Amino acid sequence: MLSNSSQVAQAFGLGSSYAVEQVAGGLSNELWKLEADAGTFAVKVMRANADRADFRGNIEAAYAVEAAAFERGVPCPEPIQLPDGRCLAEVDGDLVRVHRWCDGRPPEPLDHLEHAGALLAQIHGAGRTFNQPLDDEPWDVDRWAALAHHASMPGDLADRLWRAAPDLAALEAATAAPGLVTAHAMSHGDLDPKNTLVVGGTLVALDWDAAGAQPVIREAVSVALDWSTDAEGFRRVLASYCRATDTDVVGELWPFGGWVSSQGGWLVYNATARIDTDLGKVQAGQACERLLALHASLNSYRSSLT
Repeated sequence: MLSNSSQVAQAFGLGSSYAVEQVAGGLSNELWKLEADAGTFAVKVMRANADRADFRGNIEAAYAVEAAAFERGVPCPEPIQLPDGRCLAEVDGDLVRVHRWCDGRPPEPLDHLEHAGALLAQIHGAGRTFNQPLDDEPWDVDRWAALAHHASMPGDLADRLWRAAPDLAALEAATAAPGLVTAHAMSHGDLDPKNTLVVGGTLVALDWDAAGAQPVIREAVSVALDWSTDAEGFRRVLASYCRATDTDVVGELWPFGGWVSSQGGWLVYNATARIDTDLGKVQAGQACERLLALHASLNSYRSSLT
């Protein structure tokens, strides 16, 4: 619950609050629409990993990337900062963030393939690029199989994970490139359809909490995978990105490693931290199936890079 909307408004300098309602749809956190003297705002109550020692530092670092992108014209909601320049406030024991409200609609991904590639190109173009080694740490079969034994794991999902373990390990091994030095940018980090809105015909980037240093080629491939359903759609997203950035994407397997790592991490999170919830079970199953689908068609997708 947003326990005290007046304190939120006061902390962020929004004047008096006079209306608040919860917005459905968040997978990990709570979202509220707040009406105040200064306008209409989105208030996010942070839940996922909020008790970790490094949480505040990570979110503040991500906010710095987001704020810089906003100031340089990347289409995204205006992030509202506290008087001391931070983005996170503690209100009645909850950590909250605030953005100016944007009225929009969720995109139909297949109608915005080129827009997604162009938006990522705009985000990458808002800051400098720099070279940095990849820090891949692929799991072996035993580690993937161990997920099946986690407490509260339902039997059918445990069986699916057990059978999937060899393919999950093979996919990670094929797409990993630990130590490879490649171009990075300070970027969004999770630009899939659920983290965007169409506002007045423009695709807008939401939810920058994963922002930070991203390998540019891997992030472009990840966005292309997240927005498409087949190799042709994947190619269209990448082509849009490459036109906007004058970039060539190498026809190798390591560019897929960022998406594999991200989906693998999402699978692990749901199969451990919230497998005792219906949402955790659904998300774990879906992440597993998405990884297996890529493993089955990896060569087809790699051909789209050339």
